[in-house]
Amino acid sequence: MTIVLIAAVIVFQILNPIFLSADTLDNFMTNAAPMLLLTLAVAIVIIGGGIDLSVGTVAGLSAGTTMFALVGGAPLWLGIAVGALTGLVFGLVNGILVAVFRIDDFIATLATLNIAAGLLVVLSQATLLQGVTTPGFGAITRSNVLGVPIAFLVAAGLFLIAHLLLAKTVTGRRLYAIGVSSAASNVAGVSVPRIRLFTFVISGLLSGVAGVLLASRLGAVQAFLGIGYEFTAIAGAVVGGIALAGGVGNVWAAFIGGLFLLTVQQGLRLNNVDPVYFSIVTALAIVFGVIFDRQVRRVLLRGALARTAAALADRDVTTKEGAR
Repeated sequence: MTIVLIAAVIVFQILNPIFLSADTLDNFMTNAAPMLLLTLAVAIVIIGGGIDLSVGTVAGLSAGTTMFALVGGAPLWLGIAVGALTGLVFGLVNGILVAVFRIDDFIATLATLNIAAGLLVVLSQATLLQGVTTPGFGAITRSNVLGVPIAFLVAAGLFLIAHLLLAKTVTGRRLYAIGVSSAASNVAGVSVPRIRLFTFVISGLLSGVAGVLLASRLGAVQAFLGIGYEFTAIAGAVVGGIALAGGVGNVWAAFIGGLFLLTVQQGLRLNNVDPVYFSIVTALAIVFGVIFDRQVRRVLLRGALARTAAALADRDVTTKEGAR
């Protein structure tokens, strides 16, 4: 995917020379940060064998609650906390529905998707969610450090933390194990409900942070913000090699997959291509990603079976020679 991403950048740069200009790159990284966080959110849940469809509208509602708090005169830290807490609460609700009440995660998160979208409509009709004058709020997505937007650095930092969590901790190993087989993990003594709850809470928190960044970047929040974002986030994770069946993939691959789709979106926009084509690209990415994953799994399974058969044959030969 890294090679494909570089090829896409080269193609779009040839088609439009401003693609890699400083202003375009700055704008791209700032816009990409919230979507990358949503990609990370769904990637963690999918690795654990689940799915979270609510990340987009939860991010939209988090942006709305952040703006609502700041318009009402709340200090900057409180506005950010309100947005992040909104996502955390929805993640906790998703986790309880799935882990405690045993509701299918597709159904549970589809329900909370619509609840979050409805609450944002109610909130936006009650209050004009724009006109924030709180010092420093807009600077969250307008400021740079060594030429890199702060929002993008926040996203990259959270990816690093997620990588360390999944790759270097017992919880991370258990999460992969549950993704491979929740039944086997349960027999092995892993608390499957607790890990599932944990993944949805993390997903909700990341969605809340993405919402705060959205509010800072847009400066205004309207009804239906975030609808459809989950589709792009899931596609980015799948393109990056996160298996929808669970248990396979890593967050940096999801990072590259998300960047690839966002690069395609940016390239199409700069070349005045109808946005509907990006939806087609996203849908095809999911389809081909799933097909590719299944084929790879079949090849790996055949290889494992062949190695097992060869080992058994060698053992039989050794046993017979020893008996002679």
